[in-house]
Amino acid sequence: MTPSPTDQDLADSMRKAQAGDDKAYYQLLTDIAPMIRGFIYKRLGDHYELEDRVQDILLAIHRAGHTFNSDRSFLNWMFAIADYKVKDHLRSHYRRKASGTQVNLEAVTEQKAPELQMDLADRQQLDRLLETLSPRERTIIQMMKIEGHSARDVGNSLGMSEGAVKVAVHRAMKTLAAQAQQEESHGNP
Repeated sequence: MTPSPTDQDLADSMRKAQAGDDKAYYQLLTDIAPMIRGFIYKRLGDHYELEDRVQDILLAIHRAGHTFNSDRSFLNWMFAIADYKVKDHLRSHYRRKASGTQVNLEAVTEQKAPELQMDLADRQQLDRLLETLSPRERTIIQMMKIEGHSARDVGNSLGMSEGAVKVAVHRAMKTLAAQAQQEESHGNP
């Protein structure tokens, strides 16, 4: 089994790809696809759209390839793009859900039952994590990260400046990440 490529290996492949080396570009995409698949799986589970999300992220990386700065970490750059695309997908999903888009129940098969249970478990974990925030932080996270409102809209609703909302959401996300990490390290569900 060949070892996983390092951040430096991936950065080198990206530099070569930026210079027009098709073979290096193909190898780069081959190397990062499993990493992206794992990243998405951790966030969405064994979702029926997993491969669609992988392709969306690979396409976003292709489109943003010219923005990669070889003085920085390739993996950080790649996962920032992946994180944005997953959040974008979730925002879209929750907007459709909030707008009352109907689900065709006949299209739901027995294979989807574990996903529905996972979604419930994820929702319960999210609810637990949100309880660690102040009411204002919870509202900001709910509006921006779950409902997909802009910082400006949230600021207008809560009587805050756009900058203050961005700072608050950043701090709240750090708190949530730390709490999730703590739960994971203590083996809590």
